[in-house]
Amino acid sequence: MGLRVLAWGLGAPSTALLYGSLALFISILHNVFLLYYVETFVSIYKIDKVSFWVGETVFLIWNSLNDPLFGWLSDRSFLGSPRSGDPISLPVVVLKRLRALSVSGPLLALSFLAFWVAWAPPGLQFVVCLCLYDGFLTAVDLNHNALLADLAVSAGDRTQLNFYCSLFSALGSLSVFMSYSFWDKEDMASFRLFCVVLAGVAALGFSLVSRLLQQRFQKQARLQDEAAALKELCVGQTPLAQDKTVTLGEYLKQLSKHRNFMWFVTMNLVQVCK
Repeated sequence: MGLRVLAWGLGAPSTALLYGSLALFISILHNVFLLYYVETFVSIYKIDKVSFWVGETVFLIWNSLNDPLFGWLSDRSFLGSPRSGDPISLPVVVLKRLRALSVSGPLLALSFLAFWVAWAPPGLQFVVCLCLYDGFLTAVDLNHNALLADLAVSAGDRTQLNFYCSLFSALGSLSVFMSYSFWDKEDMASFRLFCVVLAGVAALGFSLVSRLLQQRFQKQARLQDEAAALKELCVGQTPLAQDKTVTLGEYLKQLSKHRNFMWFVTMNLVQVCK
């Protein structure tokens, strides 16, 4: 009820505006992460060279594997053969992605905080923090980008969604300029407080926006469920075939046959190495 009142108070923001605002919460965290994580571990935690490069190597492998792995985990329920006469509805797909964002978004914010306090030997903390952060970032990016195709079919609608994403991403980059006022290698207290504020804003934003978008699509999903229930009562309705779930091995085999995917993996590997 409180979220509905807030939505009305804000003038019922458009779906495009809400979708674009998710890019803000990603941007305010990721830009600060990219700028400070290496300096934090090298200059403050004094990680040794061997541990640093071992950590980067583990991160390189994890970063290469988690994209197809998380893609399969996210879409495996949609990869099977659809049951005859029972196609997957758009609201169901959108709601699944929004539920994933409502969980992975706050977890991304929590993993972001793990960088700025020394809680383990530098080498171990470096590997754990990088893998956790990159895993949750992949989950957020994957579901956020997939929503673009789910929410907009026409080129005009996608242009509008991309416009809001670009606008909010640019606003999110302001967190980097603000961070200069708090960064001090000799005393990290102010910077840590700044990061807690960023993480709190991001976690709250992911939860609120995901919930507002879920409410928007739940009504449509209920209407489609009612229509499907009526359809099943029709005389002469044939039994529905069982779904065939695609395994991880089958999914990877299908991906390996796509030339574009191989080019994507190769370019992603080069970018990470750089």
